[in-house]
Amino acid sequence: MKDPLETKAQDRRIEKTRRALHSALISLMTKKDYREITTQEITDVANVGRSTFYTHFDDKDDLLLSGLQDLRSMLENEQEQTIGPSKKAYEGIIAFSRAMFDHAYAHREVYKILVRSQTGGLVLQYFPAMLAGVIREKAAFEFRRKRKEPAIPLDLFVHFIASAFVSVMSWWLDAESPLPPEEIDSIFRALVLPTLASHFE
Repeated sequence: MKDPLETKAQDRRIEKTRRALHSALISLMTKKDYREITTQEITDVANVGRSTFYTHFDDKDDLLLSGLQDLRSMLENEQEQTIGPSKKAYEGIIAFSRAMFDHAYAHREVYKILVRSQTGGLVLQYFPAMLAGVIREKAAFEFRRKRKEPAIPLDLFVHFIASAFVSVMSWWLDAESPLPPEEIDSIFRALVLPTLASHFE
């Protein structure tokens, strides 16, 4: 039987390696076109061997997209936080929004690169689906809690909320001087909360 302390230490090493590879890729993306970045360059910057890279990822696309899984975990964590007394339970469906705007603002140069480069097609193909997954589970729970069937198909409801968020975020990141995260979050909430209220109140 494995020593729990040894297992934890191994998990920490794995997480440290994955973080180093992600950081290396992001650093390189601020300096050159994503298509020109090689696996060797990523491992050199991360100070990780190529065999170690391929233990964790199939290729650089896999490395890039794995960041969406980490992001999903963060957003789902935000949804689990307690809703304040002044808010309705259904607002938990979009409880991820402020954290996502904060994250995008903190890494806005990288996000701009993703949106404007060829890489953007790859990320934007998967990002809405990741976001929809975050929204779907909470929305389905709220409909069950209210013991009512959605007035529109659940998939369409989820698609609408996810698309609205992606649209607002894309507009915001493309602005010359983006609004602070708290302001754009308030705008997003003002746009979608009436839709949520119409289905849950």
